[in-house]
Amino acid sequence: MRFRPLCSPSLILALGLILASCGYIPRQVAGLQADTSWDALPLRKWLAEDRAEPVALSFCAPPECGPGLAVSVIRLVGRDADVTEALLKDPERLARGLRSPAGREKPIKTQIAVERLRDGPNPGFAIEMSPVDGSKRPAYGAAFGRREGEALSVVLAIGENQDVVKDTARQVAARELGS
Repeated sequence: MRFRPLCSPSLILALGLILASCGYIPRQVAGLQADTSWDALPLRKWLAEDRAEPVALSFCAPPECGPGLAVSVIRLVGRDADVTEALLKDPERLARGLRSPAGREKPIKTQIAVERLRDGPNPGFAIEMSPVDGSKRPAYGAAFGRREGEALSVVLAIGENQDVVKDTARQVAARELGS
């Protein structure tokens, strides 16, 4: 009996496609409920750029999460990491930048409020944005970050319920960034 190698071109091609597609398998955000209400997106292949690396994104839509919620983890390096870390420590800089009319044709018609979140080892903030005329409900966000050498890992939660956004960001930051 003659030995036939198992490495046929078809097998090599199939194996290569399987390995290449691993980047499209989404990673769940740690610290969220492990049930079917949360879905993950394969952001690494969709949005990866040189400036920021999306690590994970999960979202929960109504009715499971009430008014909906999205949570992401990103990794920044270089100047982007430095600027983001400064904003995490002083969120009023972010609010001033968002309120600034410089370079805009239309005046800002959004109310912006920020709050520094000081509970825990990682710097963070909460933000609330709403139309000045009250025509829409406010949107809420919360972010925490942790420096790891040259890189900054950031957890960001966005949703329509302020308390849920803050609590979720804290829980995810504890798991993703360590406490």
